[in-house]
Amino acid sequence: MIKKIKSSLWLKIFLMLTCVLIFVGLIIYGIVIKVMPSNYRSISLSNYTEEIKTLVSELETTTLDEGINKIYDFCIEHSANAQLESTDTNTKYSFGEESSEDTTIQTISSDVIFIDSNERYILTLSVAESTVNQIMVVFLQITPVILVIILLISIVAAQIISRVITKPVIDISNISKKLAKLDMTWRCNTVRTDEIGVLANNLDKMAERLNETINELTVANKQLQKDIEEEKEREKIQTQFFRAVSHELKTPLTIIKGELEGMIYEVGEYKDRTKYLNHSLKVANEMENLIKEILSVAMIKDESFKLNENNFDIANTIKKVYKKYQGIAEDKEIEIITNIQDAYEFNGDERLLENAISNIISNAVMYSPKKAKVFIDFNDKVMKIENTGIHIENEDLKQLFNPFFRVDNSRNKNTGGSGLGLYIAKTIFDYHNISYKIENSQKGILFTIKLPQ
Repeated sequence: MIKKIKSSLWLKIFLMLTCVLIFVGLIIYGIVIKVMPSNYRSISLSNYTEEIKTLVSELETTTLDEGINKIYDFCIEHSANAQLESTDTNTKYSFGEESSEDTTIQTISSDVIFIDSNERYILTLSVAESTVNQIMVVFLQITPVILVIILLISIVAAQIISRVITKPVIDISNISKKLAKLDMTWRCNTVRTDEIGVLANNLDKMAERLNETINELTVANKQLQKDIEEEKEREKIQTQFFRAVSHELKTPLTIIKGELEGMIYEVGEYKDRTKYLNHSLKVANEMENLIKEILSVAMIKDESFKLNENNFDIANTIKKVYKKYQGIAEDKEIEIITNIQDAYEFNGDERLLENAISNIISNAVMYSPKKAKVFIDFNDKVMKIENTGIHIENEDLKQLFNPFFRVDNSRNKNTGGSGLGLYIAKTIFDYHNISYKIENSQKGILFTIKLPQ
């Protein structure tokens, strides 16, 4: 590839230089052809006029024989022809070859009187332009030499220029390959200030901008992937939730249906209607509570849901909640021990947070054995709820916040829990950016809530 680029550049530069040099040579040749003859004639005429005057002056101080020799020598030297004619005796001397009018530059006549004769002579000198023609012939003869010189200059210049140009072109070609692979780590690192230097600087700027764009796209893509995964997870949770809802509602409905049919048809033990009507009512009440919790989940999970935020005393809310379970705790001989600061203003949805705290305290009371203790502590933005006498396997702890999960797989008939309480509490805490965790402690189960700073 690189050799191909070098060869292509060399050939293009060579052809371009050759054409330019030939064109310039033709222009110079045309100028010479057009201008040189007239300039040569003008200069020659001026020189010959002066030389002829000098010759005539010399002839007037010589004898006739000496003068004839001088005229002869002049004609030989200047490729001219001359005639010396006596006006008295018609004696005539000719020197050189006669030239045609087309090849004559100038003819000059002058009177001459030699020192050894009283006769008056007329000297006529004609200068031919054969010298000009000879120069033109020589110029045409060296034309092939000039063309060879032009070719040699073009070859050498093309070689030098192609080397100078080839390197940055090859560099740019290599850069383009990296660009095609989206490799933006390269830089031209040139100190040139010419057009190639400007191109290199522009490429560096483009690389920086493209690199920034790629990084932004990478971040955006990662965020999109994260959003997609979260959406998939939400869909998965929704699917699992609805399956669980279907299961949770199906079981009590089956129970109620069976008991009612048994009572209608007075089958076996179902003849005792009072007993089974009460039981059916109990199951229906449990269903009602379950449906309420499901509706609560649906409400807070709705995309259009917004918190009804206001400032309220969360310490007072905690006091109000645990007092609701004093009666249940007494029935189970459970002691509730509290350490709650007098007041703490918090901005949030009071109704939802009361519900979340209620679910946690309810779980602590409902799932604690008889004569256990429940500790409720709230100080310095941290709430701790700890119930004694019970431990949960670590694997189960990780799933406690999943909807409809119960440690007791028999549906916890003794407590009647739905498995949605902690899931609802988790969702409410997430809305308020409240951190939370549940873990086994030395005494039992510890639930910790940390309000945001």
